[in-house]
Amino acid sequence: MKRTLLTLVTTSLVLVAEAAETNELEKTESGGLTVEASVDVLSDYIWRGTICNGNPVWQPSATIGYDAGDFGTVSANVWSSFDLTHKRGTATNSRRSCGAQEIDYTLAYANSLGPVGIEAGHIWYTFPNNNGSSDQDLYATVSYENDIVTPSASAYWNYSDSAGTDVSAVYFSFGLSHDFKPIEALTLTPKAEIGFGDHAYTGSAGGTELTDQTLGFSASYAVTDWFSIGAQINYTWTPSHTLRHEGYMGEGKHQILWGGVNATISF
Repeated sequence: MKRTLLTLVTTSLVLVAEAAETNELEKTESGGLTVEASVDVLSDYIWRGTICNGNPVWQPSATIGYDAGDFGTVSANVWSSFDLTHKRGTATNSRRSCGAQEIDYTLAYANSLGPVGIEAGHIWYTFPNNNGSSDQDLYATVSYENDIVTPSASAYWNYSDSAGTDVSAVYFSFGLSHDFKPIEALTLTPKAEIGFGDHAYTGSAGGTELTDQTLGFSASYAVTDWFSIGAQINYTWTPSHTLRHEGYMGEGKHQILWGGVNATISF
C-alpha cells in the first residue's frame, strides 16, 4: 500500500512538472505581450553625429510589443528627451530645466530568418518647444547575428519635414557589435558605427558625405529577471572634412566624448 501510494505521488509530481514545462514551452513558442520602460541619463544628446544638446539630459522610453512567434513582433514606442539643466547648447533659459526637447513615436515590425534579423518601421519626431515642428522617417534595418561579430545596416528616409527639407533626404548607417557575457547577469558590448547622408540630408555643397563615426562601449547588469542597470561611453567624430568645415556637429566641435547610465524594467 505504501509503495503504491509513493508511486502515485511520484507519478503525479512528474506529470505536474511535465505539464509546467509544456506550458512554458507553449508560451515561448506562441510569444505574447511584452512591456518595457527605461530611462537614460546622459552627459549630452548626440544624434547621427550632431549635438542636439551639449548639456545633460534624461531620456525616458516606453515600449509595448506583441510577439507572434514565427510571424514576428510588432511594437509601439514612445521616447523623449528632457533637459536636466537651464542650458541647451550655449543658450540659457531659466524656464527650460526639465523641459521636453523632443518626443518621438515609433511603430515597428521585426522578425528573424535564422541568424538574419529584419526590422522596418515609421518614426514621428516632434519638438514641443519649436513651434510644433516635426519630422517623419520610414526606416529598415537588417542584421546578421553570429558568434564573432554582428554587422547591421540601416536606411532612414525623411519623407516628411514641417521645416520644408527636401523629401529625398536619406541617412544610412552601418555598425559592428558583439555581446560578451563574462558572467550570466553581465553583458558587455563594444560597437563601431559609421553614418552618411545624401545631399538632401546633409545640405552640404559636397553632396553625399560621411556624417559621423562612433566607437562605443556599454555594459548591462541584470539585477533581477525584470530589472537591469547599465552604463555607456562613446566617442563620436565627424569624418568628412567638408562637414567639419560647415560645422555639421554643432557648437564649434567635430569630436565629442559622451555617455551616461540607464535603468530598464521589462515584463
